[in-house]
Amino acid sequence: MGGKLFAMVLALGLVLGACGDGGAEPGSETTVPTPETTVTTASETTTSTAEVAMDQLKVIILPYITYAPYYIAIEEGYFAEQGIEVEVVNMTVTEEVMPALSSGQVDVASGLISSGMLNAIARGADVEIVADKGYIDPVGCVNFSVIGRSGLVEAGELETADQLAGKTVSVVTATWLEYFLERVLETGGIGLDDIDAVNIGSPSMVEGLASEQLDAVVNSEPWLTIFKANGHSEVLPSAQELTPGESVAVQIYGPNLLNDNRELGVRFMAAYLKAVEQYAEGATERNLDIVAGFTELDRGLLENMCWPAINPSGEVVVEGVVAFQEFAVGRGYLDEVVPAEDFYDSSFLEEARELLAGSE
Repeated sequence: MGGKLFAMVLALGLVLGACGDGGAEPGSETTVPTPETTVTTASETTTSTAEVAMDQLKVIILPYITYAPYYIAIEEGYFAEQGIEVEVVNMTVTEEVMPALSSGQVDVASGLISSGMLNAIARGADVEIVADKGYIDPVGCVNFSVIGRSGLVEAGELETADQLAGKTVSVVTATWLEYFLERVLETGGIGLDDIDAVNIGSPSMVEGLASEQLDAVVNSEPWLTIFKANGHSEVLPSAQELTPGESVAVQIYGPNLLNDNRELGVRFMAAYLKAVEQYAEGATERNLDIVAGFTELDRGLLENMCWPAINPSGEVVVEGVVAFQEFAVGRGYLDEVVPAEDFYDSSFLEEARELLAGSE
């Protein structure tokens, strides 16, 4: 990485509080106490639908790169093609997301697989997972990793997972990130109870590593690139080695789309899948324009970092979600494992593919 990009990323690492991916979806950084909404009129992006009545949906969309398909669908008119007007809801307080979704205050949410999400389903919330919004591409770039503090790495003290015993590690608890960390620790014959786990925001991790208050962090892009630009390194087995193909983040529907207006849910899914296909093209000029616009990340950073993989089929790997739940039950985060038929409805994906095929 050149000196100019290094300096740019170093600066970003110190100030990028709200505009980066934060290593987590709604949940890890509770910076917005109440939801804020803005109406994005899909008809503004395509004049052909200007006189067509639009169905309105409230969707939680945050300024992180993993939300790019939503922004692409807005900017490219994919929602407009399906007769949908999206009201963007900015809600980052974890505890508010599932109640807002199950009560119908919002229609669509998404985020890292978490205990809170599955507890809500287990307790009868009228919500279901309907699609993937992030997975571990077995042959893709590394988006989830353990980053070791530079001094420890240089001293050879983080070459095996057992060397994390007694070390201070930042990780978002009760989410897929903690599940991944446990899988890493198992390779060294230790567990989460053998480390000093703390949960702090991604921007604070930069200073924590620099001040040696943190020994390692578990995170994702763009923070991996920022940490590495500050001299720290990826250590220990990657997610590709330990959890290949597993779903990491998911899209969830509330009662409006699950029960009251399934056909609208299918149309939303069709627009989403079309946007995922464009997102999979990576750092094209058009995608860079869109992603840089809503994340406010520097184009140089976006061009150099790993773009998180989203399953092009939209399918959720249920075995991975079950494995996460077994971990969560073991940690006391969940009372019991929720069966796949209760947490996942793949019919929206199937019907959306049919809708897209019929429009070709």
